[in-house]
Amino acid sequence: MPYIISPSIKLNSKGEWLEGVAYEKENLYKIEEGKLPPVHYDTHILRPHSLTHIETPKHTQKEGKSTDFFFKNNPNHFFGPCIVIKFKNEGWKELGDGLKQKVIQEEEIREKLKGHKRISKVLISVENVQENEFGFHEPKHVLTLSHEAARYLTSFESFNLFGTSWKSSDFMPGSSERPIHNEIFKNALILENINLNEVPEGEYFINCFPLNMEDSSESPVTAVLFDKNDLSSFIN
Repeated sequence: MPYIISPSIKLNSKGEWLEGVAYEKENLYKIEEGKLPPVHYDTHILRPHSLTHIETPKHTQKEGKSTDFFFKNNPNHFFGPCIVIKFKNEGWKELGDGLKQKVIQEEEIREKLKGHKRISKVLISVENVQENEFGFHEPKHVLTLSHEAARYLTSFESFNLFGTSWKSSDFMPGSSERPIHNEIFKNALILENINLNEVPEGEYFINCFPLNMEDSSESPVTAVLFDKNDLSSFIN
C-alpha cells in the first residue's frame, strides 16, 4: 500500500501562523426537497501554510516563480524518485516556553545520503516525532537544516525537492531573513508539514502535485509515496 504523508484536513484545525483556522467551509447549496439545484456544494477556505503544502520561490522572493510556472515549465519537481531519511529523536536544544530545536548538520545529511546514486528529492523527519492533535509534527519541536546542510543538497544538479515534517524550513524569530528557503529555492521546491512517522527510511516514488493555482506562492497537496512493490504491481 502507498504511504499518504499528508494528514487529513480537519475542519477548524488550528492555524500555526496567526491566520485563524487552517480549514473552514461555508455551504452554498443543500439537497432539499423542492429546491434547485439538487446538489450539496460548499465553499472551502484553505490556509495552506498550516497544512501539507508545496512552496515555490515566490514565497520568499519578490520576483520568485509561482506554482503555475512549474506546472508549465518543469512539472518534474512534483513527482519522481525520492529518498526518505529520518534522524534520531535526540539532541534537541531547549529554547524555553516549550520550544526546542534540532538542527541537521551537513555531516549528518551526508552520512544519511551515502550510497544513494541519485539525489533529486529528499524528505526528512525524526524518528517517532511527536504529533499535534491534527496529525502534524508538533510545531514547538523545531526541525531545520543548517545552511551548510542545505547548501550540500543544492550542490546536486539533480536536486529539485526538499520535504520536511516540520511546518517550515527556517526558524528565524524576529528576522526578515529566510536563508534555508532561499538556498533550497536555488534549484528546488519545498514540501512542508508532511508526516513520515509510519514511513521507513529508504527510496520511494513520490507524487506531490499541488493545486495548479495561478500566481500562487504555495498550494496544498496530498503527497503520496510508492515503494518498489507498489510500482511493480502497476507495471505487471
